[in-house]
Amino acid sequence: MTGEILYTLFIWPIRFILEFLFVLFNRIFDAPGPAIIFLSVVVNTLTLPIYILADRWQKEERELQKRMKKKLEDIRAVFKGDERQMIINTYYRQMGYSPVFVVKASIGLLLQIPFFIAAYQFLSRTQILSGASFLFLDNLSRNDALISLPFGSLNILPLVMTLVNLVSSLIYAKDLGRREIIQLFAMALIFLVLLYNSPSGLVLYWTVNNLYSLFKNTARYLKRPVLVLQGTASLFALLFFMFIWTGRANVERYRLLFSGFALFVIAVPFIWKALVRLLNSIPLSGNPAGNSAGNSAGNSVAASGDMAGLYLSSMLFLFLLLGVLSPAQVLSASLTDFEQPWVFWGRTFLQGAAFLVLIPLFIRALASRELRRLLSFFYVVLSLVCGFCYFVFSKSYGRMDRNFKLDDTERLLHAFPPWVNGALLIGAVAVTAVVVFCKKEKILQGFLGAACAATLVLGLINLVSMERQRRELSELAALGKGSTGPEIQTGAVFSLSRTGINTFIIFFDRAQGTAMMTALEKWPFLAEELDGFTFYPNTLSFGSCTVTGVPAMLGGYDYTPLAINERKKELLTDKVNKAISLLPRLFGRAGYRVTITDPVIVNMQSVPDISIFRGMKNVSAKNLSGTLVSRFRDEFPAEDEEAVDSFDFDILFRYGIFRAAPPALRYGIHYKGQWWREAAYNSYGRAVAEFSSLYYLPDLCGIDEGPGTLNIFMNAVPHESGAYNSRFFPQRDPVQFSGEEIAEYGSEENAEYMYTLMAAMKQFIKWIGFLQREGIYDNTRIIVVSDHGGGYHSPSIDFGEMESHNPLLLVKEAGSRGRLAVSPELMTHADTPALAAKTLPESGGAEKPGGTEEIAATETEAAAGREEAAALAKSGEAAKKRSLWAVNETSSQPLRHGPYEFNLDWIRELKGREVLERESWESWEKY
Repeated sequence: MTGEILYTLFIWPIRFILEFLFVLFNRIFDAPGPAIIFLSVVVNTLTLPIYILADRWQKEERELQKRMKKKLEDIRAVFKGDERQMIINTYYRQMGYSPVFVVKASIGLLLQIPFFIAAYQFLSRTQILSGASFLFLDNLSRNDALISLPFGSLNILPLVMTLVNLVSSLIYAKDLGRREIIQLFAMALIFLVLLYNSPSGLVLYWTVNNLYSLFKNTARYLKRPVLVLQGTASLFALLFFMFIWTGRANVERYRLLFSGFALFVIAVPFIWKALVRLLNSIPLSGNPAGNSAGNSAGNSVAASGDMAGLYLSSMLFLFLLLGVLSPAQVLSASLTDFEQPWVFWGRTFLQGAAFLVLIPLFIRALASRELRRLLSFFYVVLSLVCGFCYFVFSKSYGRMDRNFKLDDTERLLHAFPPWVNGALLIGAVAVTAVVVFCKKEKILQGFLGAACAATLVLGLINLVSMERQRRELSELAALGKGSTGPEIQTGAVFSLSRTGINTFIIFFDRAQGTAMMTALEKWPFLAEELDGFTFYPNTLSFGSCTVTGVPAMLGGYDYTPLAINERKKELLTDKVNKAISLLPRLFGRAGYRVTITDPVIVNMQSVPDISIFRGMKNVSAKNLSGTLVSRFRDEFPAEDEEAVDSFDFDILFRYGIFRAAPPALRYGIHYKGQWWREAAYNSYGRAVAEFSSLYYLPDLCGIDEGPGTLNIFMNAVPHESGAYNSRFFPQRDPVQFSGEEIAEYGSEENAEYMYTLMAAMKQFIKWIGFLQREGIYDNTRIIVVSDHGGGYHSPSIDFGEMESHNPLLLVKEAGSRGRLAVSPELMTHADTPALAAKTLPESGGAEKPGGTEEIAATETEAAAGREEAAALAKSGEAAKKRSLWAVNETSSQPLRHGPYEFNLDWIRELKGREVLERESWESWEKY
């Protein structure tokens, strides 16, 4: 625990910066080698002022030691014991010397330690370097092994790195003593030992570091070293600018931004001098009365300080915003997406403290007074911009999945007009400048203090809500560990009859119909394996998420979002519960054995809740998701995720930056759901929780001679995309897609989704084979349906964000055989109850010897069930003759709806009969 805290505070921020810069340059140059070189140059340039300051301190400490040397030798020769130490301490005070000077002088060396750890950890593990070559290096993820020897191979690059390091040390140590020279040479040898067998990409990074150091040490002996360094930085910036505008850089929509940054680097010296002169000319409120104008430039800083109050209040506000409030809001709004909410919040809190408190305080401690004033001005502007963007420019950008990927990234580009960004920045600068010039810093400081208090209160409110939800969900989870209803065959969850009629509904969360069309084109064997099935691509889901999709899917047309909202006097929770329990109640009353697993949004909860099925006749309910993970991992071992490396544990901080950034930058920050990491976290843990249930589905089925059955198996394999490889099997490491795969499927997101869908279909087909071998395939009706689509962008439905309204629907009637049929008939997922209830007019149970039935149903109940089943079919036929409406809800979280209605945002009417055709739809209307 202590180690993780220290890592997060002191190593993680540096790794965060290294990873961001490396991913940025790798995308610009589309080659890891140049990315490593630019990474090294930029990092060394950013830290150069610190090293220069450390060199100055070291020189001052060395000169002071020389002046004191003769006197200290005399003291040590004459005095002994405590008396000698007392006199030495007195002499130190007289000379203004403190042992702390040794630490200050060593800051350059100490700073290398966290940078080395962060670089070593990142560059030695990143998958981007795997197989990548650069110049004479064949594979940047391995040691170079350039020279083959009889007893092995010789790595040349570490030797080159060490040679450069030694030359640089010789130049640097020109004025140093023997002890310091020995220390420098020892450090060079230590780095050689540590990095000799390291990946050549990491050694390349450190070699460039040493070359930069060599150049820096050489420049010290020139007449104008600062000018030389500025010229070199400007040269690199100019080359970068030319690289961008020749069309070779892969900068997509940010060409102007990167070009502006390159020009800014060239202009930094001039901008710096102008800002220092401007700020030093401002008579701050702390100036003594009567200070003359001619004296102000020299004395204003010394007299008034450096706007420390503004700096600290701005720093605190940003920390509370991104380290406290933002993660608390995300967690309280979507608690079920995070297995350890307090760990997530605590990690984000520490990350905010590291980035927004420790680093700014460290920079401020090293800065001159002039620089402190510039930093204070910058931090005030930054806090105003971030606060305004977070609270005012918080427009919804559509659905974001559990991996923090937006379904439609194009909405990021058009949410706000471009002028808003410039106006916001100009306004923040103008407000800060006016306040400073008018000597009203206390007003702005008071405003920032109030903003801090309000942000803290909001954060605490959300944390209290999060903890309340966590306790409620823990209680639900404890109740759901068992089963409701009658016990079934040992080791099995679902009962299947050899003699009665079986109805098996498999609910695949977020399975998309048009994606299945693509799968049938790419894998024709599916049409043969789906024996007896009919595929309905022309299918509509009324809602675009689970909350609004499931009620209609399991309850029929009386439970579409608009139909539910029309019944305004009935609680939303009651309406949803009636929809989900409709089929189990009907089949149970008719004498069928019913099993339902992982019933979602029951009681409008985000976790499966089986409580409403307690006491329901012939109905058994069980929470199955995640219960087979241990068995799966025993059979297919995979390395556990390391907390410090997990994408999950820094996503909340990255998302907070996204919320607080100007709208123009949000597309780049999100960047296709990658969030500027080498590869997005692939949700392996959540994927296995769902996949294991589907993988072991044959083992979960018990076959007997009993009455007919209804089984509703709810599974979210298609919802957890990103963890599946080309073998359609979950893997621990982030999946890397080749250029051919991306071209074949249209995008990396499409490839992720197709592999995930095929992983589900492959296991489903395996289960079909199990039913056929057991001889119960012909007396089993199978319905594969989803609550909504989404995640796959298909040319078959490329208009109006309608992918989420096209669910998968596959139906096999009992006794049906033959190659998969594709029907153009208009269907909706609300047809599922009527399709399932076709057997209700028949007898639910098979007659036993002696004329007894295992589960009896009264004639009255059976008749009522038959009438209700017939009504389901009629309501569906009538509904299709009227208007069908698709809706977009304001939130996918159950707690954001109610108490009587769904909170809907937009609605759209299907005026034609073809779901996949643009002409069939009216325009979106505000609900």
